[in-house]
Amino acid sequence: MYWILVIMAAMAATLIALVVGGLVTPAEYRVVRRMRLQRSADDIHALLTDLSAYEQWAPSPSTIQRQASSDAQLIVLQVTDDDTKSQRRWEWRIDLDVRHSVITLTESGRVGNPVIRFFAALRGHGGDAERTLRALAEHVDEFGVSVERL
Repeated sequence: MYWILVIMAAMAATLIALVVGGLVTPAEYRVVRRMRLQRSADDIHALLTDLSAYEQWAPSPSTIQRQASSDAQLIVLQVTDDDTKSQRRWEWRIDLDVRHSVITLTESGRVGNPVIRFFAALRGHGGDAERTLRALAEHVDEFGVSVERL
């Protein structure tokens, strides 16, 4: 009979640890990822500003809206994941290197649920940004591109 109480106490302690861990983890996050492609900056800019093209290459179904930006070099998007309804802000910047386009994606968001926030912090934010950059590279026929964490 006591083993049931021990199991229930262990489950309660685990749940409390998850909630407390999530509550002490910051709700807001920001990650920056960068890659280089052998494409012109104009080609990449045209692809990133065409919001209807995202469904052809983006790794997960999302609703994307463009937001105004004071910086002409910056493409700012509000992204809502169609499955989880989570919202993220993407800031795309395209710079020219010697022979490469340098694409920088800054992803920022907020995770409200403390349990999900705890697991997201353990796993590390930025997985969506990396998958999106790799999907963009594959869409323009560049495979095996490395993604830098900044």
